[in-house]
Amino acid sequence: MVRYVINRIIYLIPVLLLLSLFIFSISHMLPGDPIDALVPPDEAADPEIREILIKELGLDRPVMVQYFDWLWSLLHGDFGQSIFTRQPVKKLVFQAIPATLYLASAAFLIALLVAIPLGTIAAVKKNTRVDYAAMVAALLGVSIPGFWLALMFILFFSLKLGWLPSMGHVDLTVNAAASLKHLLLPALVMAALPCAIVTRMIRSSMLDELKKEYVNTPRSQGLPQRMVIYKYTLKNALIPTITMAGLWFARLLGGTIIIEQIFGWPGVGLLIWNSINARDYPVLQAGVLILATAFVTINLIVDLLYKWVDPRVQLS
Repeated sequence: MVRYVINRIIYLIPVLLLLSLFIFSISHMLPGDPIDALVPPDEAADPEIREILIKELGLDRPVMVQYFDWLWSLLHGDFGQSIFTRQPVKKLVFQAIPATLYLASAAFLIALLVAIPLGTIAAVKKNTRVDYAAMVAALLGVSIPGFWLALMFILFFSLKLGWLPSMGHVDLTVNAAASLKHLLLPALVMAALPCAIVTRMIRSSMLDELKKEYVNTPRSQGLPQRMVIYKYTLKNALIPTITMAGLWFARLLGGTIIIEQIFGWPGVGLLIWNSINARDYPVLQAGVLILATAFVTINLIVDLLYKWVDPRVQLS
């Protein structure tokens, strides 16, 4: 186990290096430059002003020189300074991370709380109305775009009914009730897709487990059907779902950009969106790199969790 973890960590080093090069290259391929966001439109065309700012920001150097300087700073824990706000990038990103974790965790919890019982019931009541209704709901969850669902939720729950706020964020430690109200809409929207996929996967795994011989043993001992399902069958059916669920949590962390922008949620996604519009390269690069690092780290944790749940799995 220890050797496996060490090997995986060593393997992550070239992966993260390639990710950093890719992120840096893509950010500098965006049309326009930071000068357009820094100076008023009537001064943006002045070649002297542009030249001064380009030299000040170090954008006149070769791109590869800029990359290696940025990489060297990263290795020393320095994410640089925001071009637009002139604040340390590390401060901006780490201030936004808790909001993104809060939103992604809530969406993930909602998805599991709905998907596990729904997929289980659909499998137990195969080819009944309950099963058909669950599969239709899962199909809708997979098919409906998240941005469209977000707009419909805002239109119905915020504008029409007035039950929930349409935008903003309140710190959980300041006002728990207001924080949960602001959290509910974006969390429900983000939970729709993983909930649908996990529901279908749980149903499929449960159907496979219900056909196996070991299920007949507790039944022959007179155990109730509910106990057989939840104590024996569901436990085994959840094993292949763990990998999918873990990957979806990682995807939720990296997939908050559009949802945070729509709901005005002050997380890493909104920070990345604003940095794209402002061509704020240091903030954009740091935000995307941190989300990518979180993704590959969660993949490692999922592999270890899989071994813990099913000791038969051999990590190599």
